Order: sequence, then C-alpha cells, then structure tokens
Amino acid sequence: MKKFIASITTITLGLTVNAQEANYDPFKDRQFIFDSFNICAVLLVIYLLSSFILRLVKQLLEFKLKNRIVDKGTEEPVVAQLLQPETNKEKRNYLLQWLFILTATGIGFGIMSLTKPFGLHSLAIMAFSIAAGFGGYYLFTRETGK
Repeated sequence: MKKFIASITTITLGLTVNAQEANYDPFKDRQFIFDSFNICAVLLVIYLLSSFILRLVKQLLEFKLKNRIVDKGTEEPVVAQLLQPETNKEKRNYLLQWLFILTATGIGFGIMSLTKPFGLHSLAIMAFSIAAGFGGYYLFTRETGK
C-alpha cells in the first residue's frame, strides 16, 4: 500500500510540476530529446560497469571457494557437484541472446533513420524491433533445441 501511495504521489507531483500549455509536443523539443538520450546513455554505462564488476567478483569468490574446498580435502563426488563449471551451451545462449537483441536494435535504428521525422512512431518501431529480436532468439533456440 505504501508503494502505491508513493507511486501516485510521484506521478501527481510530476504532472503538476510539468504543467505546460495544451499543444506541447515533447518530441519536437530538442532539449528533451538530448536530455533523454544522455540519461539513457548514463544508465547504460552504469549497467555495463556494474555488470562487469559483478561478474568479476563472482569469479573471484568462486575461485576462493574452489581453493577452500580443495584445501579441506572434500570427497571428489561432492566437489564435482559443487563446482560444475558454466557450460559452453549456457555461454553460447547468452551471447546469442545479445546478438539477436543488438541486431534487432540496429535494424530498428536503421528503419527509424529512413522514416524521419522522429516521433512517437519511432518508439513503436524500436519496441517492435526489440520484440522481434526476442522472438527471433526464442524461435532459434526452440528450433535448434538448445
């Protein structure tokens, strides 16, 4: 209930603060587009850096765990179950997913550049292209049985 009230309050405050004239079009305002792009770019960089740091810490902790297990002289079947490495199949699926998504995003940007001026239809093009990327990945993995 607290989250609901906080959400409604935030939305209401945002609407009252952003009170504009009735014919305001945010996609024609260059500053809005510039700020939106900068915010998205900063969030993407933060996500990539935190993902890299998280993966680095995970590998370090797994290495320490493996060393401790080996030092304690644990039985081999238990060690084999605990320390199963990430399979190449999982890595390949992860890379394929990113390949499909980034390819679809690139195609979406290409279509957007052909259908100028930018506006609400550009957002729809990007949404459909990203959805097509996820759909293509799903169909590919289903067909190949991975």
